[in-house]
Amino acid sequence: MADIAFFEGRQSTPVSPAYAVPAQPPLRMLSTKMDANPVGQVIVTPIVQDLQVGDFVREIRIMSLPSGGAEPEVLLTVRLHALTVKQLEIIAPPSTF
Repeated sequence: MADIAFFEGRQSTPVSPAYAVPAQPPLRMLSTKMDANPVGQVIVTPIVQDLQVGDFVREIRIMSLPSGGAEPEVLLTVRLHALTVKQLEIIAPPSTF
């Protein structure tokens, strides 16, 4: 009977700290490698301040090639957050082509 009450959300006794489920941090991707081929365009947005959070935000958008008269589609968007504008500066080597 106790199992039925527990699964129905009507727990009658508190859960012992030994069995309590600790809060998990948000899921974080530490490293990844992706291949996008062919890429039509890479767009780097200006740095703007997120007024709700207070940090600064910039996006890098990778677009597909336009096909059949259709607009290019977003293949990947990377949204970057930082406490300062300097942290979001992007330095790229000059093109050799």
